[in-house]
Amino acid sequence: MMTKFEWTRGETLGKGSFGFVSVPKTRQSGNHHHLIPPLIAVKSSLLSLSETLWTEKGLLDKFNRCPSIIRCFGDDITATDNGDKFYNILLEYASGGCLADRIVPNKGIPENIVSRYTKSILTALVHIHKLGYVHCDVKPHNMLLVGGDDNAKLADFGTCLSIDDGKFCGFRGTVVYVASELVAWNKFVPESDVWGLGCSVLQMLTGKSPWVDNKDLLFRIGSSVEIPKIPKKISKEAKE
Repeated sequence: MMTKFEWTRGETLGKGSFGFVSVPKTRQSGNHHHLIPPLIAVKSSLLSLSETLWTEKGLLDKFNRCPSIIRCFGDDITATDNGDKFYNILLEYASGGCLADRIVPNKGIPENIVSRYTKSILTALVHIHKLGYVHCDVKPHNMLLVGGDDNAKLADFGTCLSIDDGKFCGFRGTVVYVASELVAWNKFVPESDVWGLGCSVLQMLTGKSPWVDNKDLLFRIGSSVEIPKIPKKISKEAKE
């Protein structure tokens, strides 16, 4: 059932492989006015190319009880004046943007704040893993900051798979955050998400890519001959 919610498309916030995100100008009607906040984001894809977005909507509905996952308020289909049809999902607005944009190059983010972000994303991963899914692309770009307290929430489930499907999934995700089992065996397991979070934490703490040298990176990851270097200045708690 589509959401009864009137809006017009506004500023585009970003584009990705599965569509684009914009801020709508809204006018609520019907019985849904109390369910949808006045400021939201809309993720859209051409209807003919929207299979991934439909899947993401279904996953967000399954995950909606977790406060550390971006909320979905519904979906609809719209048409432009020239006849193009779009499938849209209505999402929680992340006023703080994505976590990647908060990382100061070569400096990072204070450790106490990184700890808070990490606990929230771990909560999200525990939730989806218990429900039998793996995210497959955990990285700072897919962690959004919501509200005045900058609550970190996991987002972008376009690559998400069931754990069973993840056993033979082919390559997916972003190279610098992927685990060795994906490169070596085309396998994605819950621990792979945790590895991606660990690489993200390292980037948050240092302000640098988890891998300083990207030369032959897929081979090095797949052969498990090394791991990202952890600076000595990081506290014992953060290293653990």
